[in-house]
Amino acid sequence: MKKNISSFAKKLKKARKEMGLSQRDLATMLQISDKAVSSYEVDRATPPLGTLRKISEITHKSVEYFVNEDENQELDLQLQIKKIEHDLLEAKQTLLQLQASQKLKN
Repeated sequence: MKKNISSFAKKLKKARKEMGLSQRDLATMLQISDKAVSSYEVDRATPPLGTLRKISEITHKSVEYFVNEDENQELDLQLQIKKIEHDLLEAKQTLLQLQASQKLKN
């Protein structure tokens, strides 16, 4: 019976490919063997916290992204961020309009 690959292993492989890196490229950047990277991606091993932090920096993904098993939570956070960005843009536009109307009054 085939073992299910962990969420971490899938996310690591996806993040590495999104960066256009081979396993060897990532291994070189992490100063580990490409066999170690392969073992993380096929769920034979788990990287130590220090290595996980380096992976996070290299891939521009948070440590939480890799350790969070709930992928829906990641999507929810992305949607919340987009809504906040939209709300901030609207607030900025309102402030600029108020500023312009104040200048007209003076």
